[in-house]
Amino acid sequence: MDEMQENTPRPVNPRRRKKTKAEVFKETYLPAIIAGAALLFIIIAIIGSAVQSSQRKKQNAQLQQSTAAEAEKQKQQWDAECSALLKQAEDQANAYDYQQAITTLRSFSGSYAEYTQLSEAIKKYTDIQASMVTWDDPSKVLNLSFQLLIADPVRAFNDNEYGRSYNRNFITIDEFRVILDQLYENGYVLVDLDDIVQSVPSEEGTVYEPNTLQLPAGKKPLILTQTHVNYNIFMTDGNGDKLPDKDGAGFASKLIVNADGDLVNEMVDKDGNLLIGEYDLVPILNSFIKEHPDFSYKGAKAIIAVTGYDGLFGYRTNPGAKSWLGADAYDQEVENAKKIAQALRDDGYRIACYTYSNIGYGEISFAQMQNDLNSWKQEVVPVLGTVDILAFAQISDISDTTPYSGNKFDSLMDAGFRYYLGFCDNGALWADVQADHFRQARILVTGSNLKYHSDWFTGILEPVSILSSLRGNIPQ
Repeated sequence: MDEMQENTPRPVNPRRRKKTKAEVFKETYLPAIIAGAALLFIIIAIIGSAVQSSQRKKQNAQLQQSTAAEAEKQKQQWDAECSALLKQAEDQANAYDYQQAITTLRSFSGSYAEYTQLSEAIKKYTDIQASMVTWDDPSKVLNLSFQLLIADPVRAFNDNEYGRSYNRNFITIDEFRVILDQLYENGYVLVDLDDIVQSVPSEEGTVYEPNTLQLPAGKKPLILTQTHVNYNIFMTDGNGDKLPDKDGAGFASKLIVNADGDLVNEMVDKDGNLLIGEYDLVPILNSFIKEHPDFSYKGAKAIIAVTGYDGLFGYRTNPGAKSWLGADAYDQEVENAKKIAQALRDDGYRIACYTYSNIGYGEISFAQMQNDLNSWKQEVVPVLGTVDILAFAQISDISDTTPYSGNKFDSLMDAGFRYYLGFCDNGALWADVQADHFRQARILVTGSNLKYHSDWFTGILEPVSILSSLRGNIPQ
C-alpha cells in the first residue's frame, strides 16, 4: 500500500502551472497596451480638440478682423460720401438752388442718425428756402452796362485821339473790381435774362411772361452787360500795322482760352511785352465768382454784346480783313472766334448784337438799318449763330417807353431778336414784357455818369470811392 502511494502521482497545483506565452501576453502586456492605446487616443483627442479649438479661435479672430475691416471700409466710404454730398450741396446752395441741394443730401446711402451734419444741412436749406423772397417784376431788376475795361489807364487817358472819350465813357479794371466788391456787399446777385422772363409755348407760338425768381432775404437780382467786346484795331494798334503794340491805348487785344481751359485776355503792355491774364470783364468776373460763388444765381454770368465791322472778340472775322491777313490766316481767325463764342456760352455768358456798325438804330433810316442788319446776318451770324438779344448802340432806341411797332421793329423781329436792351433815363429802372418780346433799360456805368450822375447809383454803388485819381478832370 505504501508502495502504491509512493508510485501515485501528486496532484498538480494549478497556480503553479507555467503559463503560456499567449497567456502571459494576454494577462501581462495586453492590458498595458490597451491602456496605452486608450491614453494615446485620449491624448490625440485632446490634442485634436485643442487644435480644433485653436483653429476655431483663429477663424473667429479672422472673422472678427474681417468684419471690423469691412465695417471700417464701409465707414470710410460713408465718410467720403458724406463729405462729397455736403460739398456738392453747398455749391448748389451758393447758386441758390436750395431744392437741388436738399435732393443731393437726401441721396446719402448711410444712416442719417450717424451723420447728423447731413440732416442739419437739410434743415438749414429747408429753412432758407421757406424764407425766400419772390421777384416777379422784371422792371425792378437792375441792369448795369459797361464798355471794354481799361487795363492801362495812363495810356488810355493820355491817348491823343480818344483819351477824352475813354475818360468819359469807360471804366478801368481796378474800378470794375471795386464795383464788384460793392455790388456783392450790397446784396446783388447775377441772374440771367431767362430768370426774369420765361418763354412759354402756346398755340400762337412762343409767349413771353414774367418769370418767378426767388432769392434769400436781402439779396437783389442783377444783370451785367458789356458792349463792343471786339477789341478794335484802333484801340490796340498804335503804329498802323493792324497788330497790338506798346503804342496802343491800354486795352486788352483779345479773348483766349488758356491751357487750363479758362477765358483770359492777351494784352501788349507799354514796353511791348505780350501779357496773358485778367485785363477785361470776363476773366475778372470769373475770378470774382470763384471767390464768391453766391454772387451768381445758378451759374449766371453777363451779356456780351458785339459789333461786327472789325471782327469778334479780337479776331478779325470781318471779310475785309482777308485781304491783309491772307485766306488761311483769315479762316483761322474765324475758327478761333467760333471757339471763343462757344467757350463763353459754356461758361454761362449770353452773346448779344450791338448792331453791326455801332450805329444808333433810332436815328438812321429804315433802309440804313436794314443794310446794317444784312451785314450782321451775312458776316456775323455764320460765326456766332443766331442771337436773340439786341443791345442798342449810341444811346439810341427805336421807341421810347411806348410799345414797339412799325417796319424797324418788324425787321428786328425777323432777324430773330426777342430781348431788347435800351437805356435808363436818369437812372430810372424800366422794363416791359410783351407777348412776343422783352425790353429792359440799362444804366450805363461810365466815368462821366459816376462823376456827374452819382444819384443814379444811390443804394447801388458809391461813385466817390470808385473813380481813379488817374482820371484827372472827367469830361461831361
